[in-house]
Amino acid sequence: MVKLSEEEVNEEESVFHKKLKIKLKEKGKEGRLILLQDYLDYLIKGNKTLPPDFPTFVREIMGLDERGGFLHIRIWHENSELVDFAKARGYEHKIDTYD
Repeated sequence: MVKLSEEEVNEEESVFHKKLKIKLKEKGKEGRLILLQDYLDYLIKGNKTLPPDFPTFVREIMGLDERGGFLHIRIWHENSELVDFAKARGYEHKIDTYD
């Protein structure tokens, strides 16, 4: 049996998508708009560059299924800017690995 170092395991885990489950502050379309406004405000006030795919992100957020008040957003790793945003703005969230 071959044992992988911790660094190799972390690299392997980063290959798989993760899902950020973020709870909306309000349900429905209004909650999605609040989330998008908060995210845009977070980017601007943090002097961060607006992602080039921001319009695609907006369409994705507006089209996601709402599961118990949570949106499931695909992310690449736990250090995602979206995770930082959720923490900074006080959104209830958790991270799972896709099956």
